[in-house]
Amino acid sequence: MQGNRAALAAVVAILVLAGGWLYFKRTTDTTAVQLVPMFASAEKRPADGHFEVIEANLNGETRQAIATPPSSRVIYKIRVPDDAWLRVAVGTKPESWTQEGNGVLFRVGVSDGRSFEDLFTQHVNPFANSGDRKWIQVWVDLSAYAGEEVDLIFNTNTSPNTQPDDPRNDHPLWGNPEVIVR
Repeated sequence: MQGNRAALAAVVAILVLAGGWLYFKRTTDTTAVQLVPMFASAEKRPADGHFEVIEANLNGETRQAIATPPSSRVIYKIRVPDDAWLRVAVGTKPESWTQEGNGVLFRVGVSDGRSFEDLFTQHVNPFANSGDRKWIQVWVDLSAYAGEEVDLIFNTNTSPNTQPDDPRNDHPLWGNPEVIVR
């Protein structure tokens, strides 16, 4: 009888340890979808535009980044995990900081094939605003799309909506884009 209790206690202890390990492993593994490694398979517009993955240093902070043409779109097909957030930094290459222009409008949206929803918009103009001469961290809640297969769309425009197109010295960067679970 005492042997049965010891065996039962050992089994319970193993189950508790395994359950705890699984729980903590799930909650500490926050990276769900790394987008930079998926860049080669992402749809890019314009198709003949110059897109590349680079190491970009903005004001002393280096990130792996996607450099895009001034007016462009990068589309990733992803399945959105539960409790998902997009984490990305936006900025422009340092050569745009002291050259005349009106900046870049960064936008992120989601399409489920039937409709499009704009989730984030940020105008970055380091020529006019020295505070934009850095990475600007952005968090976008994607939890409304949990479990769905969607197009996650990164857009850049050559000017804010209220101004005419001005692509002068626009060098947009999307820094370390990833979908994480919080």
